[in-house]
Amino acid sequence: MSRTIDCDCAKAFEARLAREGDYKAFKKLLDQGKHPAFIGRDVFCRNAKNGGALLYYFSGELAGVSLINPHHGILLALNVHPAHRGHGLGRAIVNFLMPNFARVVEGKVGWFEGQGYVRVGKMKEGRRLNTQVMARGALFELAGRVRKVLGKKLKAG
Repeated sequence: MSRTIDCDCAKAFEARLAREGDYKAFKKLLDQGKHPAFIGRDVFCRNAKNGGALLYYFSGELAGVSLINPHHGILLALNVHPAHRGHGLGRAIVNFLMPNFARVVEGKVGWFEGQGYVRVGKMKEGRRLNTQVMARGALFELAGRVRKVLGKKLKAG
């Protein structure tokens, strides 16, 4: 895959649910993108079974991958092929998935803040990686609106 300035990957990607047999392709893209966390076959297969492993194609080639817990709306992993970085594909995938929460490696916290996510709690220090739980900022806005409506109903009632 060659890096192109006019790449339309963010607008014209195709998402496909991964199957257990897709682990090799998934792992290859993680390695190409130098994803900092190891995601083993068991984790991948568990997510593939529950509908949370996705592959993203552009022009017939694998351009990105993600793992999401679909029951809780938590983004567990996201990686874009280096040839498609800087084209908006990562942002497009996050917008496509709209996860309420994300477990983010320390070096990507700023990127997720730029996507409208806010830090929740303290950074978790791991043996090799530090991770931060982040929540979609819109959740806090919604909670404020609900609290305001409930407050009016309590006063009126």
